[in-house]
Amino acid sequence: MLGKTICVLLLASAMLIHDIPKVKAASNRDRLVYIAMLAPLLYLAVVFLTAQPWPNLDRIFNLFTGPAKLFIRWLNPMHT
Repeated sequence: MLGKTICVLLLASAMLIHDIPKVKAASNRDRLVYIAMLAPLLYLAVVFLTAQPWPNLDRIFNLFTGPAKLFIRWLNPMHT
């Protein structure tokens, strides 16, 4: 757990050191987009650190595979 925490903190600090000057100079819309992109990253970092069985990206993508397969079958003229 300590190793995971150190890894996440190092990656987050490196990312923020690089991004903070650019975000300060960005418009409000760009800041909003940046925050919207950070929200899933923070969620996934918490899931990684706590090792909880919460939904991650794989589970979220798997929710869409069923409807996608139905759509592909609907489009496939060879399928009976």
